[in-house]
Amino acid sequence: PTAGFTVVSREHAGTRMGLLQQRCTGHLLCALTLLEATGALALMLYALLWEAGNLVDLPDKRIGFYNFCLWNETAGELQCLEYKHLQVVGIR
Repeated sequence: PTAGFTVVSREHAGTRMGLLQQRCTGHLLCALTLLEATGALALMLYALLWEAGNLVDLPDKRIGFYNFCLWNETAGELQCLEYKHLQVVGIR
């Protein structure tokens, strides 16, 4: 017995391959977008739960969900700005 092969014209094969590639590209884009959103959410939850809301926690800077602190050279310490001060400089 011989194996049966189907002969398909080049135009038809190219169309099928293009549709398959387009469908795979769409699924890949969706998967990468979902992966990026999941990663961002995981990092925010990590900062919120394990780092007490601080996204940046350095000796001269602390920026987070609950605070915005920058190093004050004259005082020699971190100075945390309150919500009303942030509104004055245009951060809402």
